[in-house]
Amino acid sequence: MSSPRRDIAEAEARMRVTFGTRTAIKNLHEIIDPEEIVQELAACLYSGGDGLLILTDRRIIGLRDDYSKYHYRDHALAGAQKLDYDPVVHDGFALTTASGRLVVRKMHVEDSGRLVGRLREIVPGLVLEVTRPGAHGRVPIRPAPIAPVPARPVADAPAQAVLDQDAAAQGVVDAVTPAGSPQEPEAENTSAKSAEADKGVLMGVLADLHAKGLLTDAELAAKLAQVAAKP
Repeated sequence: MSSPRRDIAEAEARMRVTFGTRTAIKNLHEIIDPEEIVQELAACLYSGGDGLLILTDRRIIGLRDDYSKYHYRDHALAGAQKLDYDPVVHDGFALTTASGRLVVRKMHVEDSGRLVGRLREIVPGLVLEVTRPGAHGRVPIRPAPIAPVPARPVADAPAQAVLDQDAAAQGVVDAVTPAGSPQEPEAENTSAKSAEADKGVLMGVLADLHAKGLLTDAELAAKLAQVAAKP
């Protein structure tokens, strides 16, 4: 155990990589308030040298592990606005707050992922954006939502993908209005009002598929005509 404080020692025990953090962890209790609780730690490259990224219940801290240039920079979580992080795109972390921006690099993916997950729990309104090097500087990339909506196929998409999407849309129409299905006696007694209501529901489903890009304008028009023609 490198620190006399329990919260720091427990966070250190969860770290997969501790190389280059010995001095920073040893002296961390000197800059953490007694009432402040350390949540997670991650080894990193900070200010050009080995360092430590510290998340507490109040702030985020970048701490340099260097005997001659020992220093740190902190930002209150209350002013956190935007987080730039994605281990697939880069190995860094950049947090924009009301008082500035904290940037570190070279973090282990498990340590950084655990720290970021806890950070987003503490600051639920934090905006997550990812950047990567582009031809003209850094290009913002917004992360995909948890349940992404299937995108409309582009011109160079594989033909099979287009066919699959069309088949899925056709399946919805066929499931609700099967071709040639025999009419049950009860169905024959259904009022015209109920039939029109069913058509309205199906048309709404088709409109939703069109809005999600699964049906083109022409396909939507054709299928709406098909539904309208049903008795």
